[in-house]
Amino acid sequence: MSSFGKPYYGAAYYPEDWPLEQIDDDIALMKDAGMNVMRIGEFAWSRMEPVEGQYDFDWLHLVVNKLGEAGIKVIMGTPTCTPPIWVAQNYPECIVVDENGVRAQHGARRHACPNSPMYRELSRRIVTAMAKEFGHDRNIIGWQIDNELFLLGRRGCCCPECHRKFQLQLRERYGSIEKLNEAWGLNLWSQAYSSFADIPIPKTSIWHHPSLITAWMDFQSDSYVEFCAMQADIIHELTIHPVGTDMMPTGGINYAKIHKNLDLVQFNHYWPPERLNNVPFWYDYIRTICDRPFWNTETSTCWNGSTTANGYKETGFCTANSWLPIALGGEACLYWLWRSHWAGHELMHGSVVSSAGRPLHIIDEVREISRGFEVSSEFLNTTQIKKPKLALHFSCFEWLLLAAQPMVREFKYLDQLLDCFYTPLIESQLRLDVIDPSALLDDYDVVISPFIAALDESGLRERLKKWIEEGGTWIAGPLTDNRTMDCTKFTHSPFGSLEDWGGVYCKYQIPGDPRDFGVRYPCGREATGKVWYDGFELRGADSIAEYTEGPLSGLSAITVKKMGKGQVVLLGTVPDPQSLVTLVTQVGSPDATTPYVQASSNVLVVPRSGDGGEGAVVVELRNTSGRLSLPHRFIDLLSGRTLEGEVEVPGYSVMVLKRLD
Repeated sequence: MSSFGKPYYGAAYYPEDWPLEQIDDDIALMKDAGMNVMRIGEFAWSRMEPVEGQYDFDWLHLVVNKLGEAGIKVIMGTPTCTPPIWVAQNYPECIVVDENGVRAQHGARRHACPNSPMYRELSRRIVTAMAKEFGHDRNIIGWQIDNELFLLGRRGCCCPECHRKFQLQLRERYGSIEKLNEAWGLNLWSQAYSSFADIPIPKTSIWHHPSLITAWMDFQSDSYVEFCAMQADIIHELTIHPVGTDMMPTGGINYAKIHKNLDLVQFNHYWPPERLNNVPFWYDYIRTICDRPFWNTETSTCWNGSTTANGYKETGFCTANSWLPIALGGEACLYWLWRSHWAGHELMHGSVVSSAGRPLHIIDEVREISRGFEVSSEFLNTTQIKKPKLALHFSCFEWLLLAAQPMVREFKYLDQLLDCFYTPLIESQLRLDVIDPSALLDDYDVVISPFIAALDESGLRERLKKWIEEGGTWIAGPLTDNRTMDCTKFTHSPFGSLEDWGGVYCKYQIPGDPRDFGVRYPCGREATGKVWYDGFELRGADSIAEYTEGPLSGLSAITVKKMGKGQVVLLGTVPDPQSLVTLVTQVGSPDATTPYVQASSNVLVVPRSGDGGEGAVVVELRNTSGRLSLPHRFIDLLSGRTLEGEVEVPGYSVMVLKRLD
């Protein structure tokens, strides 16, 4: 947790938007709300450098100092998301170009090209100046690079510099145009290029080759990784603080790559109440990327909006939403924003305080959240989340690959991963980590890898083989190991290794469109599969389930085979939720598949242990009554109640349970 004892709790603050004499009034309201941290600076480049080369940080020092004197720490943001108008006027080559060759205008944000040499130099200058000014300021607890790094438009920046760098990247990867043509299979449709200079930017209006599209989008991700790393190197050299960049819930920028140069994960989200149960997926993912706790740097108190307000949230949502990052291993929860804007693009967005300086209707809930953080801080500080032995793979590269070639009509990678795998598992109280293909496997007994088409990402194939042979249980598929890193099929088999490792022969493959097919399990239960269908003949494996209809009838749908000390479980289709949970429980170790306590599906239970004892943080996710079955006596640190046996969990309620015996 923070040096305050309780988690960092605060909001985004934009003093450049307000008279400086108002700071004291704002700080008094912040203290009343129980806040101990503010994010500042992320959009204020024109205030810091109104004229090129002329810096004004006096106002920013005043804000940092006043917050510090009040016991409120600062997360300092670099302002490179919103360049001043003089950048566009003096250096138009810095501004992004869309896929049709049209250069953007000053007037929004994220409109500067991350590959522009001039923009990188201008960014280097302002970041260096900021780091020199604030690098050793004890009121600052960390740095945020830019804001929500992400490509503009459907293809990102398509300027000549980006095009040149993309072609150079392909030359470095393949060595010769002949090898690229061969790897991508470009003899089809006479697609072969005569030189790297022929390779175009893939426009959305053209039915481009999926290997080209994936390579271009991966290049766009790498461009922001480089841009972020450039800033991180400066800040690391000149400051004493940890560095991150606030990411959004999307796979468009590769999380694992970008955080190789960062110290902590910062995360922003605005998911609506009906998808609140999906938010833990992202926390279970970002928790595994860095060695220190993550910061939830943006979320909404009560509604979202730009020039139009939308998404009003019922009373209690703010409580459940604010506790989720802390429950799942974070050390900060911040709102966007502190005081709502009085003008501009987002003047209708929800906040803590209105533009008139009046606390919103949510203020009592905000105060109560702060109180809860305070009274449970000792337990939170002296315990950690119990490390799950179960993991689920998620890949940003697969996000891009499956967007370029979804394989099945209307297939959406994240939606299918959430709905078919993550949600059924956590609703059955099976705690898990969501891991990148580059993550180490040694901590896990069971790893589930659905929709990991390119198994060679980050050397995963070789590392999986070793891990399985040493005792791991790998649940693979469907749509796993069926593409090369060039986004093409294998020609010796439908898979790279699955037939060999799994002891099967894949006789038929059928898409789950427009219909699904029946599956029968050994217990006699019948259900249907989903998404995709591989029909397996056994070549040393045992069958766990068989198809009951269509051309797949009699073929195995799910198989298991020993491999060294471990085992490989192949999913030819997506099992129904009940069958998935039963399967994972049967093939997995007790350490990986035994819930800490029993609870209804709408209740998230996150166990903790450490020097401060053991217990769990409990959050209700659907604004409806749930239940909790406690086999021991616990005290709820938020209410002071002693609980045991069957316990009701009201809608959107939170409990911090510490075991008493």
